[in-house]
Amino acid sequence: MAVLAVVLLLLLLASCGDDCEDVSTAPNATVTVTAAPRPAGSQIGESVDSAVEQARRAGLSVGIHDASDQDEAPRGDWTVCFEKATLSDVVFAAVPDGSPCPKKDGQRVPWPRMPDVKGTPYSEAVVELEDAVGEVALKAAYEDEAAHDTNNETGDYANWKVCFQSVKAGTALEHEPDVTLHAVEKGEACPSSKGLYKDPTNDPAYVEPDVGSPENDSSGDGSGDDSGDSSRGGGGSGEEDYSPGDQGGCPPGGCYNPCPPGGCR
Repeated sequence: MAVLAVVLLLLLLASCGDDCEDVSTAPNATVTVTAAPRPAGSQIGESVDSAVEQARRAGLSVGIHDASDQDEAPRGDWTVCFEKATLSDVVFAAVPDGSPCPKKDGQRVPWPRMPDVKGTPYSEAVVELEDAVGEVALKAAYEDEAAHDTNNETGDYANWKVCFQSVKAGTALEHEPDVTLHAVEKGEACPSSKGLYKDPTNDPAYVEPDVGSPENDSSGDGSGDDSGDSSRGGGGSGEEDYSPGDQGGCPPGGCYNPCPPGGCR
């Protein structure tokens, strides 16, 4: 604009010839040059504070809003995801620091989801989770075993197998939560649930099994003993020892089987 104004002024002076007044000597002659706003440049990826400062230095009016569907009031440490600029103003759309940008302005923040790392080695789980969570800690899956490591792709526990994870698979990983993985040595079987002991006798709540007595008492009390059959009928001698004699008849105490007519022989 400044160059254009000078060019126009020279053309005007050349066209009027001698009839023109000497502008340089005119007492009230002034030349006004309006500078155009300087472009602020793209502020996507910058903090809101930094983006606003750059825009105002360029002479632009600034507007800011939440880039997600939450409609919260942006703070200075939020990150710019989108911008719309004209010659006089710019509007920034931002999300909280550490949040991923939505695909479009006003949509849901696409937080990553917790993967299922059970059954994988600890070292592989660390690599898979490093961009989505904070600390990845290792602990032993059995209560009577000791193991501890943090964010380590190598080392003594690298090949330990993950049995349990503190964050359920499919959970939205907002704000990079810390995750604890419970594991066993390579080749060992995982416990059926948390809180178990590899050696049950190490459990403070362990109780020795009750040995108890045999189901049948060897001393007995006479019940179920068939030795008393000979006393049935009140007689003191068995039937096989009785001889009916010539007259026949029943043994003392009566007959177990009736005799036929004429007596027993």
